Amino acid sequence: MKHFLATHGQSVLVIAVIGVMSIGAVVELCFVADASRNFPIENPFSRSISKSVRLPRESWSTGHKTIVLALQTTCHFCNESAPFYRRLVEMTRFTEFKIVAFFPEPVEESKTHLAELGIGDIEVRQAPISAFEVSGTPTLILTNEKGEITNYWVGKLTPEKEDEVVDKLNS
Repeated sequence: MKHFLATHGQSVLVIAVIGVMSIGAVVELCFVADASRNFPIENPFSRSISKSVRLPRESWSTGHKTIVLALQTTCHFCNESAPFYRRLVEMTRFTEFKIVAFFPEPVEESKTHLAELGIGDIEVRQAPISAFEVSGTPTLILTNEKGEITNYWVGKLTPEKEDEVVDKLNS
């Protein structure tokens, strides 16, 4: 063993450092992606909650309040949140709200994915996650009629947080 470390010590150290970095990345993803654990998550809209959302091809002139979903087809927290998103679609069907889902994947692939999850009748667009300045997916952003952010939630929501979203929609 002593001879092995003497001849391969540097390689072992590099592998150990890479292993620790990989574990750190996994832990970071869990902190960001699962808000239901109540870990502190940095405000992705740190300057102001009323910051305007700038999204590709989005016109705020329609005067609708908007629920923006930043999702990914490969995000298991997004997929696990599908029952809540179906509930939101039903709740907002005949209201002033519109729901727009943004995915980094192509629109047709994203629409197919949503259909497989039982979510239909919402607008789907393609945009990189970086366009939202969010720290992870899923992220739900509520905007007013001017496109200003009024509330946001990051990660898979607890039932209490889901109720909070519903309360904000009803207020």
